[in-house]
Amino acid sequence: MIEIRVPATTANIACGFDVLGLALGLYYSVTVETRDDRVFTMTNQGEGREYLACDEKNLFFRTVQTVWKQIGFTGIGLSVESKNEIPVCRGLGSSASCIAAGVMAANEIAGNVLGIQEMIQIACVLEGHPDNLLPAFMGGFTIVLNIGKEIRFQKHDFLNDLHLVACVPEYSLSTEEMRRLLPDTYPREKVIFNLSRIAFLVGSIIQKDRESFFLALDDAIHQPYREPRVKGFSEVRNFLKKEKLGDAAISGSGPTVLLFLRERMSPVVQEEVQSIFLHQGVLSIRMIPIPWVRDGIEVRKS
Repeated sequence: MIEIRVPATTANIACGFDVLGLALGLYYSVTVETRDDRVFTMTNQGEGREYLACDEKNLFFRTVQTVWKQIGFTGIGLSVESKNEIPVCRGLGSSASCIAAGVMAANEIAGNVLGIQEMIQIACVLEGHPDNLLPAFMGGFTIVLNIGKEIRFQKHDFLNDLHLVACVPEYSLSTEEMRRLLPDTYPREKVIFNLSRIAFLVGSIIQKDRESFFLALDDAIHQPYREPRVKGFSEVRNFLKKEKLGDAAISGSGPTVLLFLRERMSPVVQEEVQSIFLHQGVLSIRMIPIPWVRDGIEVRKS
């Protein structure tokens, strides 16, 4: 029996479009047992259980089969129990965590023929967004570097004196649709604007300078174009900045809004933020305090 646990992730962190990622303390967990009849079965608990497939159509199984095909492993049947804490289709890396778990399970069952870099390469091809996948595998704050088809990365600790809150609405957004909102080209001034901020943001994290981090959370590449589809984002962000409480970013392609706060969220602030979302048409929203985590995917055998 194999037990695998993978953290949620948030990508972009405002100005770091397709480059920066962070592992968060919500988890997708699977318990995997082999079987001799080549049948795939799954029971799902937690987030998304009402519409996640329980057979070979499940993303976990599709990932396993893809990996086995690539490495030439004949394959066997699997019985899987999954428990998911990560909101599905909300910009918190639920697909990335499932793919990471599938790649890891496939490799473990096949005899550990792949190294971590090879698994990351396969997973990134399947998921398409390394900034989502790398923190799922590695944990912490990650920086992606694409060299041709090769994925390189750095991992760092994040800021310990920030309090993160995920504001998860009841509606979902398609990643593909949200990417289509972005222009094909950008004027030079917007590119320079983001280059300066991503460099300053990364430097602030490495130097553990929280206040400088807050200076670098503006973006000209993706948030201005996605903002109209993420209800309440700009209004909540303006409130946090005006009250000197912190700042916010769209998590991945949304619709979750991730708050970066100087202090723990008080009941009064929570009520005000919920009210802002409500006035912008978000009828139901979950406010989830969520820490960043140093550790990525974990595997246990028994």
